[in-house]
Amino acid sequence: MVEKTESKGSYALEDVEEGHEEVIDEDKVLIEEKPRVDVEVLDADLKPADVYQIRPQLYDKFKPLSAKEVIHNVLFDQLSAKTYNAEEAIQWTNNIADTIREKVKELKFNRYKYIVNVVLGQQHGAGVKMGTRCIWDAEADTYAYDSFSNVRIEKEFESPQCQMGAKTITFFFQDTIFCVATVYAVYFY
Repeated sequence: MVEKTESKGSYALEDVEEGHEEVIDEDKVLIEEKPRVDVEVLDADLKPADVYQIRPQLYDKFKPLSAKEVIHNVLFDQLSAKTYNAEEAIQWTNNIADTIREKVKELKFNRYKYIVNVVLGQQHGAGVKMGTRCIWDAEADTYAYDSFSNVRIEKEFESPQCQMGAKTITFFFQDTIFCVATVYAVYFY
């Protein structure tokens, strides 16, 4: 601890921790030294304290296009060869959500937490509208989504009633499954 006192013609510095006292006068200089204590630093490999970040750096931000590619690939791999079955649909949605979460984690966006929402249903030709509201930090948090609808061939036949002599093949298409998967990426402060 260093204390400084001033008077009219002189001032004194006193360094209590080092045991050194010095009095300076305008006319004479008096220095009185006491033995010093050497201090040794035992842990020289101290790491700097973690810095509190409220926003991710630009290069650390979640990239929705990368996640959308992951979602698209998982949905296609899991559902392209399947026909809707209500009893198996629950297990399908769980597997899809777990697979998407694991593959998005492999993208290694630091300090992000993920919420994966999968909606799967049978396609009957009716439309479906979905909406979501979130309260979050618009600068750091974001989402990615993709949808899937498979097309199955129901029947295939040849038509002998062609006027030009060629046979025509007619296909009936049936959409059986629709699926929408969304990944919400929330920055963890």
